[in-house]
Amino acid sequence: MAKYVGIDFGTTNSAVAVAAEDGKVEMVSLPVPGGQSTTWRTILYFEPSGNLTAGPAAIARYLETQGEGRLVQSIKSHLASESFSTTMICGRRWTLEDMIAAYLRKLREGCGVELGRRCVIGRPVRYWGARTAADDARAVSRMREALGKAGFDEVVFEYEPNGAAARYSATLDHEELIVVADYGGGTTDFSVVRVGPRVSGAAAILATGGIAVSGDAFDARIIDAVVAPALGRGSSYRDEMGGEAPVPAWLYGHLRRWHYLSFLKSADTQRLLARVVQGTLAPELIDRLVTLIEEDLGLALHRGVEGCKVRLSGAKLDRVAVDEGLGLDVAVPRGSFEEWISEDLSGIDETLDQVLADAGVEASQIDRVFATGGSSLVPAVRQRLIQRFGAHKLVGGDELTSVAWGLAVRARQELS
Repeated sequence: MAKYVGIDFGTTNSAVAVAAEDGKVEMVSLPVPGGQSTTWRTILYFEPSGNLTAGPAAIARYLETQGEGRLVQSIKSHLASESFSTTMICGRRWTLEDMIAAYLRKLREGCGVELGRRCVIGRPVRYWGARTAADDARAVSRMREALGKAGFDEVVFEYEPNGAAARYSATLDHEELIVVADYGGGTTDFSVVRVGPRVSGAAAILATGGIAVSGDAFDARIIDAVVAPALGRGSSYRDEMGGEAPVPAWLYGHLRRWHYLSFLKSADTQRLLARVVQGTLAPELIDRLVTLIEEDLGLALHRGVEGCKVRLSGAKLDRVAVDEGLGLDVAVPRGSFEEWISEDLSGIDETLDQVLADAGVEASQIDRVFATGGSSLVPAVRQRLIQRFGAHKLVGGDELTSVAWGLAVRARQELS
């Protein structure tokens, strides 16, 4: 049985680490098609038969069954929502807590070690969608209930950037004042932390702050800028009276989250699409939209968008290319991508400004900036940090696992 457990339950990916009594920390290997991985996609797939899969297996089953069930992702992003309580899935009503518990139980099963009933779990500084203290408390309460249903009775919540700080601190033989910049899927969080071999606990945390903008928002900008127009956004059609009308823009809002495509299969929406198809002035583009919806190609589309974003970390030009009957191929210059996300980056910068002010420190007083999370690899993100702190202060590594690793360290400190 694992002695001390740290769980990074992320919007996009999750990871588990365990710490031994002697302080040694190891990432838990999780099964994926064709091997093992230290991360799992935070995703569930419900089939009409009652079969439930999670992580990479959920995506595999979704593809095998051609999407006949229901795929649910980004469940963490609903935790703060007062309006979301239950949903019908394949004839059964599920609460949000039950869905998260189902994912965590599958995560447990995938671990090669018994995790026991105690853990430190990461949480964003600001949950996605949380506008008030009550929203934040609701998110924590729901998460605690889900953890209990998954078998974790003794739970400590820790800010995710503080987990990353513990990971970075393990490499030091001296004291430093650092900023941890955690760019996740749904949120971006910052902490100003004093770290070192003789510094630990809450007293070392000078300030924290977060914003509900990160990798998913960057993907949405690509979709809005080049994908949606290639699927007919901005085009027109002739209605029943012969008048010209724009194709409703709200149809394309569902492209921002690939599992939302199923919402476009409602009877009312299908009737609208039939009218658009009949009178379209851009038949090639609208045919592509209809194919995307009818063939459930949302997953393929978002893989193409995410892959393009990742490749732009090392290239000045890439493409979102999705064949599979869609025939989509659009260019994405890195410079344009950086312009599209500039508003998001400005909001992130303002959050960092506030965190530094709350800590009472200037950028020049920071010794290192530890950047973690998958979106920390986006060049425009890194450039903002370099401009503020200097290239020599920016460090990174283990972008997808540093939080879980550090949470296991915090578990040893908090649960001993």
